[in-house]
Amino acid sequence: MPYLGGMSWDEVLGHKREIEKLRSGSAAGRLAHAYAFVGPAGIGKQRFAFEFAACLLCDRHVDADLDSCGECSSCVQVTAGTHPDLLTVALPEGKSELPIRLFVGDRETRGKEGLCHDVSLKPMSARRRVAIIDDAEMMNEESSNALLKTLEEPPPDSVLILIATSADALLPTIRSRCQVITFQPLAAADVQRLLLQQGLTNDEREAKQIAVLCDGSLDAARQLLDPQLRAVRDELYELLAAEPFRSVQTAQRMIECLEPAGSEKSSQREYAGWVVKFCVEFFRRALLAAAGAPAGTSAEIPQVRAFLQRWSEPAHETLDRLADLVERSLAAEGQLAANTAIPLCLESFFDDVGKALRS
Repeated sequence: MPYLGGMSWDEVLGHKREIEKLRSGSAAGRLAHAYAFVGPAGIGKQRFAFEFAACLLCDRHVDADLDSCGECSSCVQVTAGTHPDLLTVALPEGKSELPIRLFVGDRETRGKEGLCHDVSLKPMSARRRVAIIDDAEMMNEESSNALLKTLEEPPPDSVLILIATSADALLPTIRSRCQVITFQPLAAADVQRLLLQQGLTNDEREAKQIAVLCDGSLDAARQLLDPQLRAVRDELYELLAAEPFRSVQTAQRMIECLEPAGSEKSSQREYAGWVVKFCVEFFRRALLAAAGAPAGTSAEIPQVRAFLQRWSEPAHETLDRLADLVERSLAAEGQLAANTAIPLCLESFFDDVGKALRS
């Protein structure tokens, strides 16, 4: 797992409710042997897990505090990723599942190494051992069964933290042996702050625009900083604002824009998802502007302002039409998620957009 920098609850944005839930349980002496941190990707679950681990290993704080000093030997080692009692497992690069060898070792050393073996050993320097299992939903059947044995008879002085995108992605037998902590997407203001804090962009306006589009995921925000994806967004906005709107040409151009995603269907589907998500945001901003929202919050995109100039009809008809466009865009997102053929989905979607604009 990557180096995560300094540790402090103050640096964990957007998850105060989850912090208080863990603190309440720890203060009451109800520290669980296993937790499942579940929620969308890119919202800070891994960062949260490392801070939780730092609190559980800190030399200067007891469990009831559930805090870390950031200065003791344990905290420094957690920050550096060198603490001997902090064990980590994550999806190997280029792999599609967490192999059993990460949990119980290779065939030659089965049961003598791996996370399940290591977590059962006595702590080397702290009062317990903490294991973080990232990408837990990617465990195969063998890995899940190996971990299940550890969860059924948890070693004393140990805490396991599983990180997954949803509770349903974990086997029911594993889920039932964990205290499930559900994380929500980050607020747009928190994403904007993180983008600037981490130096991912120095442009406050760009950070604000991306924060609105990324659905509370810092991973998605990083994707949106990709120059190619931003170029797609800018070109799409020009096509949507054009008078007259040309549905066939727009669909063809957006299908061509999937080429940078490569030949993998999953990557193309993700890219197509961004195309539709850009449309959701475009029509949503137009709807807000037509409804009288301040220009700074809704129509700061020049193409949106140009798009709205095409109508001279009564305001309520404009609002109804824009609401229909937002709804149709959201439906297209659902169709892509349901594995509808990408070209067919985009062609049908932009055809419907054209019909709505011509009616």
